Amino acid sequence: MISTLSCRLLTGTALAGVLLAGLNTPAFSQDTEAEPTEVIVTAQKKAEPLSRAPIAMSVVSGDQMEKAGAHDLKDMQTLTPSLLITSTANEAQTTARLRGVGTVGDNPGLDSSVGVVIDGVSRARTATAMSDLGVLDRVEVLKGPQSDIYGKGASAGVIQVVSKLPSFTPSQTLELTAGGQGTLGIAGYATGKLADKWAGSLSLVKRQRDGQYTVHTGDGPRTRTDDGDQNYWSARGQLLYDGDGWSRLRIIGDYTKRDESCCVGTAIAIGGTRAYVDQLAADDGTASTVDPKAREAWSNRPTTQKLVDSGLSAQWDLRLANNVQLTSITAYRHWDHTNGYDADFSSADIYYRDPNGGFGNRIDTWSQELRLNGKSARFEWMAGLYANSEDLTRHDETLYGADYESYLGLLLSGGANINRVSELTGLPVGQSFVAGQGNHDTYRQHERNLAVFGHAEWFLSDTVSLLGGLRYNHQTKSLTSAFTNSDGGIACANATGSLGVLCLPWSNPAFNDLTLSQKDAEDATTGSLRLKWQATPNLMTYATYATGWKGAGFNLDREQKTDYTVDTDSSFKAETSRSYEVGLKGRFLDRRLAVDVAAFDEAFRNFQLNTFLGTTFVVDSVPRLRSKGIEVESRYAIGDFRFNGGITYDEAKFGPEAVPGLPLLANGTASFAPRWSGIYGLDYTREIGGYRFAATFSAKYNSDYNTGSDLSPIKVQPAYTLYNGRLSIGAPNESWTLEIWGQNLMDETYYQVAFAAPFQSGTYDAFMGQPRTVGLTLRLKR
Repeated sequence: MISTLSCRLLTGTALAGVLLAGLNTPAFSQDTEAEPTEVIVTAQKKAEPLSRAPIAMSVVSGDQMEKAGAHDLKDMQTLTPSLLITSTANEAQTTARLRGVGTVGDNPGLDSSVGVVIDGVSRARTATAMSDLGVLDRVEVLKGPQSDIYGKGASAGVIQVVSKLPSFTPSQTLELTAGGQGTLGIAGYATGKLADKWAGSLSLVKRQRDGQYTVHTGDGPRTRTDDGDQNYWSARGQLLYDGDGWSRLRIIGDYTKRDESCCVGTAIAIGGTRAYVDQLAADDGTASTVDPKAREAWSNRPTTQKLVDSGLSAQWDLRLANNVQLTSITAYRHWDHTNGYDADFSSADIYYRDPNGGFGNRIDTWSQELRLNGKSARFEWMAGLYANSEDLTRHDETLYGADYESYLGLLLSGGANINRVSELTGLPVGQSFVAGQGNHDTYRQHERNLAVFGHAEWFLSDTVSLLGGLRYNHQTKSLTSAFTNSDGGIACANATGSLGVLCLPWSNPAFNDLTLSQKDAEDATTGSLRLKWQATPNLMTYATYATGWKGAGFNLDREQKTDYTVDTDSSFKAETSRSYEVGLKGRFLDRRLAVDVAAFDEAFRNFQLNTFLGTTFVVDSVPRLRSKGIEVESRYAIGDFRFNGGITYDEAKFGPEAVPGLPLLANGTASFAPRWSGIYGLDYTREIGGYRFAATFSAKYNSDYNTGSDLSPIKVQPAYTLYNGRLSIGAPNESWTLEIWGQNLMDETYYQVAFAAPFQSGTYDAFMGQPRTVGLTLRLKR
């Protein structure tokens, strides 16, 4: 099958433009004989040409990011096939997927299957890497297990971001942007020599955009009538010490602050309980017709989101001998997020989370990596130690609104008796679920990781080499969960029936003033083995076997059993993977044409799946998930034109085993796993009449895929294509450039995630992708 697909894809894929030359080489001591048009990558923690790295990977240069108007990783996904990044109820719940595999980000108790590394520092979760990336050298998207080299996790891949080094040659850039949807932005960057052997750089960014939804607020207390806006500022400073090639120190500090409203959903299906919501709301309560393109939402509670992301890292490279280098990377990061949340997704006041800090996550991490790189006539090797400490605090609350008791009464009586709850509890009307009461829980998780790793390449001949990597990891986790109910769970305690509705986890008195402690310790060994053959100077082939691991953990939510007692064990198993891959990388037509092909077969055991079932989240370890397919990426340069293209065919399916509560998973295609995904783009630059003209166009296609972890058919997103483009005019030396640009030019309406509206049988909402936006950017350089 793979052979047939390979022929079809190689024949049908678009040729694409060569990656721009001249990228900085971030590795310190590795001397490479790279061709001037070949990008240098550090996927294996050594500098080497992309064409000779035996790893399936996509590389997006900083120049490509700038021309595409991409400021963060979510923007970048339109430049990379098989990569999907989506958010749900807020930006803290963000998931990255490669080849149809990724960890749902709604529960911080789960690490990410696709790791993110920025300037050598692993980020705690995908969401903690969604800040503005500043001025970049490149982004490397490594596909398949990378657990033998990168930090913890990375059972499905790694996104490695490499920012631009400070330069000893002074330069400054100022960028001013204005566009539709209230888009405004200003970004400044300066770099240059500070003192003898010292250089520095500073990036400052402020961006804002109006919300993409029109919100009906009922009788409040919410007053804001839009949602899904953007409003943040970010600073990133670097210091570089270059000690004449024998010692180099790089210090990076960054800070980002967001103050936004996110997220409401828009209706994609309307169920029979709509009349109950409307009866209680001051306006329509919910949508009366399905029209996602209108981007209307109903929410009476604020969705205020506040986020602080900051960090400090120091990388010291010391050349101990001509062919031996010591590298130390020390980092501390802080991430703090709070969010308001209208949990019923209507303008009736049913239940909610207040934006006062009662709902949010804080993650503090420090990490230390030490490694030695060396080279001899027959070997190139690396050995290292890695330590990581993570302290996670999660606050969770669910508060009853003024309509909570009345709405349950309508549900339980089929709309006939608004006071049905009082009859079931024997309490006066309005006293079973008092407005403002609810649960207030705190989870404190402490995680420690210690790893020893090594990697080596043995040159069997001038053209054949054998590469191997091995990593031993020891992980410990401890969790203390403190549960409280401000009303003591009085309704559930007095209920004489309908316990399934009256004794939901947040109203269950079994959790009254309860504190639980859980611990886990485990060891894991992962590795990779690669055979590489440089068949000709312009053609390299390779075969790979690799294993991946993502540690066990705990569900940071209330869990109760069918008899409404507390489930005191919220642990889930470690996720493991094994991968087989064959590939080739060819450079033809005087290296103006690049073709990279990879065929892969990845199998996951105990795949960690977090699923929303309408009122609660559950974490399941799915016994088997298999992702297999083929991908082709190509770049082509001719004259003033640069073309790029890529296509991935992928079958990501669960095994036949039944998963409790998720009957559709058996033999089902994984969510967010389109069978086909592809990109293509054009970049044209030419001087005419003393001016520099440029045009950039890109497109990203995904075939249909399900956006729900439970694989409900209503949650399927049909196939769609996103088109982006830019036209610019400026000075030949780029001292000034004026651009007109457009994102999502065809105004495609598509779901990020579709979900069942809580308590509303048959009603489904969706968090939408961004609508069309056009604007102007003025860029000044000196």
